[in-house]
Amino acid sequence: MSTMRPECQRGFAIVSALFIVVALASLGAAMMYFSTTQHITGLQDLQGSRALAAARTGSDWVVANIMGSESDNAPQYACPAVSPFTFAGFTLTVGCTHSTHDEEGHRIRVYVIAATASAGGAVGSLSYVERRVDTVVATCRLSDNGLLC
Repeated sequence: MSTMRPECQRGFAIVSALFIVVALASLGAAMMYFSTTQHITGLQDLQGSRALAAARTGSDWVVANIMGSESDNAPQYACPAVSPFTFAGFTLTVGCTHSTHDEEGHRIRVYVIAATASAGGAVGSLSYVERRVDTVVATCRLSDNGLLC
């Protein structure tokens, strides 16, 4: 007949306690990692929305200049040189090109506007965000710098 002696069972509780402590610490670390990741992606989403709004603003600004310059017998809008500037914490670069086409006796000028807003340091960094908006606008004249269609 074999009986278990208390001396042989020593130390078993410490192994169980150590396992539980390690498991809970791992679970806590995983929760912290996921919480931090969720926080960062939420901020990136917000910055992306702000960058898109800044790029749209830059594009709308050029469209307003184009349409504001349209009047009978006035010179048509000439696209300005590209020069980056800061707007609402974003570096905004607005480019514009145009081409003129003849269609059924009318002079159609097509403007292509590209507005890019970026912020957050270098490309590839965790806080970097960039958005681009492309816009096409066309105007119509009966002749170069003549009456509107």
